[in-house]
Amino acid sequence: MTHAALKPEEVVAQSEAHIDDYLFRGGPDTEKEDIELGEKFGVGEVVRAAWANAKEIEGAWVDHATESPPSVEEPKPSSFLPGAQPAVDKLVEVVEPRRDLAQAPDEKSRPAWRREFKAAAPATKPKPQEPAPPPEEKEQPRKAAVTFKRFDVGRRYSWAEIAIPRGVGDIEALTYVPGLVGQIVDWIVAGARRPNRVMALGVALGVVGTLIGRRVEGPTGNATHLYIFILAPTGWGKDHPLWCGNKLMIAVGATSLLGPSEFVSGRGIIRYLKRNPLTLCIVDELGDVFQLINGQHDNPWVRDLIGHFKKLYNSWEIIITAETMKDESTTINHPAVTIVGACTAEALFEALKPRDIESGFANRPMLLPFEGFKRPPERDVPEGAEDPPATLVAELRRLMRKQSILDIPMSEIDEVAPPVLKNDRQKIRWGSEEAKAAYFAFSREMDEWQEKDKRKFELGMRATENAVRCATIVAAGRFSPTVDVQDIEWALKWSRVSFNAADGGFKKYMRDYYEFPKFCEQVVEAIRSQENGFMSNRDLGRQFRRNMKFGHELEKALKQLEKEDRIRSRYRQKSRGPAAEGWQIIHET
Repeated sequence: MTHAALKPEEVVAQSEAHIDDYLFRGGPDTEKEDIELGEKFGVGEVVRAAWANAKEIEGAWVDHATESPPSVEEPKPSSFLPGAQPAVDKLVEVVEPRRDLAQAPDEKSRPAWRREFKAAAPATKPKPQEPAPPPEEKEQPRKAAVTFKRFDVGRRYSWAEIAIPRGVGDIEALTYVPGLVGQIVDWIVAGARRPNRVMALGVALGVVGTLIGRRVEGPTGNATHLYIFILAPTGWGKDHPLWCGNKLMIAVGATSLLGPSEFVSGRGIIRYLKRNPLTLCIVDELGDVFQLINGQHDNPWVRDLIGHFKKLYNSWEIIITAETMKDESTTINHPAVTIVGACTAEALFEALKPRDIESGFANRPMLLPFEGFKRPPERDVPEGAEDPPATLVAELRRLMRKQSILDIPMSEIDEVAPPVLKNDRQKIRWGSEEAKAAYFAFSREMDEWQEKDKRKFELGMRATENAVRCATIVAAGRFSPTVDVQDIEWALKWSRVSFNAADGGFKKYMRDYYEFPKFCEQVVEAIRSQENGFMSNRDLGRQFRRNMKFGHELEKALKQLEKEDRIRSRYRQKSRGPAAEGWQIIHET
C-alpha cells in the first residue's frame, strides 16, 4: 500500500506495529520516519507521543533490570475488584533486552505491548552467581516482572461501617452509603452553604457510574450510566452539587469524560458520541432544555433528541444512524451517557408531555424527591472545603480505566470509538441468591401496576433497571466483586423513592389538553382501573383537573360515555358518612 492510499488511522496502526516490533522483536527504530509520515496525515502528535512513551518504557526496563533481574512471572489481577481475573490468564515469557535480544517470544503467548510492559533482563550476560541470600526484613525491589498498569487493590468498604444519625428522615437515611459514593456525598455536603444530601447522592452516583462506565457490567448484564434529575425550588443550592461534580472529575484527571452541558441537536450529540461514547453531562436548568426540545415542532433535528436519549439509556447498545444526502451513516459503539441535571419540578414536568410517558422516555430518568423538604438553612463553610480530599481522589483514580498511549482521543481524525468486547468487561455478579430474589421481587411489584394504574405502570417500567445500576455502582465504589443483599436492598428503596417522586410530579404539574375522543378513553380507563370499577365524581375531578382547558370537558365526556352504554351513574354507600355519587363501568358481554 502506498503512502497516498493510507488513511490517518492506518498510519497510527502502522506506527503501533513498528513500536511493537521495536520493543519485543529487536526491530529497527523507525521513530523519525513514522513521525514524518504522521505529520503528513495530521496525526503527528499522536505518533510522536506513542514513540516517546515507548522510549520511556525501554529506559524503565533497563533501569529496573539492573536492580532486580526478572525471575518468575507472577499473576496479576487486571481489575480494581478483589479477585477479579481476566478471561485468559497466561504466564508471559521474560523478554530479553534489545541490546542482546534472544529469539522472539511466540506471537500468541505475547501480550499486547500497550497493555503490559515487562522488565527486561540485564544488558550484559550474567555470570554464575551463588544462591541468593535470604531476604532482609526491609523492603526489597520485586524480583518478578514489572507490570506498569497494575491495579493495586486496597481496602474493601462494608455496609457495617455505616452509622445513620438519629432523627434523619427515611429518605435522607438512604444517602448514607459505604465506599466512594458515600465519601463523595460527605465531601459535597461539607462544602455546601445549603447542604442537601439527596442532591449530593445524585451527583455521586453519576460520577462513580461514569468512571467505571463501558468497563463494568452488573449482574443482569446492566451498564452503569444513569439519567439523574435533581428537582428543587429555586434558591435551594442546586448549583453547588453540580459544580462539585465538575470539580471532582477534573481532580481525578477525567476531564475528557465531561460532556456538553447543553443539547442543541440530535446530529450534534451523535457526532460527539461517535468519538466519546463514555461521558458525563452535567446540565443546569434542565427544564429549559426539554422546553426547547418539545417546543420545536417544526425542527426535527432538535426534536429527535428525545429519541436519541431513549436509545442512549440502553446497556451495551450499538447505534447506527440512517444515511442522508448530506451525512453518512454513523456508528456509536456501546455509548454510556450519564446526565445529571437540575431544575425546578414545575419546569421539568410542564416541559415534558404525556407522549414522553407513553413513548418510554419519562421512565428512564431517576427523579430525586422534591416534596416534603424544607429549604436548607445557610451556613458558613470552612476554607478549603471546596477541594476534594486527596484520599478520595486517589481511590477514584483506582476505578478509572488505565489508558495506553494509543488510547489518546482521535477527535482530530474523526475516529469511531471501538465497541467493548464481552471478555474485556469486568463482571460484578450477584453476591447471593437472596440478593437476586430481592431484585426479582421488586420487578414483579412494578409489573403488578399494569392491572391497577396504567400511568404508574408506564412510569415504573425501568425502576428495577435503575435500581440494579445503582447497586452496581455502589458495589464498585466499595471495591466489591459482587452486588450483595445490602447493595440491592438499598438500591430498591432508592428506586422506589424516585418512582414515587415521578408519579406525584406528573400528577401534580403536568398539563395535557386531550382531544375529545382521547379524553373519553382516558376517563374510561381511569374508572376501569378502580376497585370494583367505580370512581366518584370527586376523584374524577381531581384526576382530570389538569387536562381541561375550559373546565367542562369532563362533564361532556361522561355524558358521551353514558350514551354509549360504557358507564352508568350510581351511588356507592360508604361504611361511614354520606354515599358517594359517581360512575360505574359497564362490562361488555
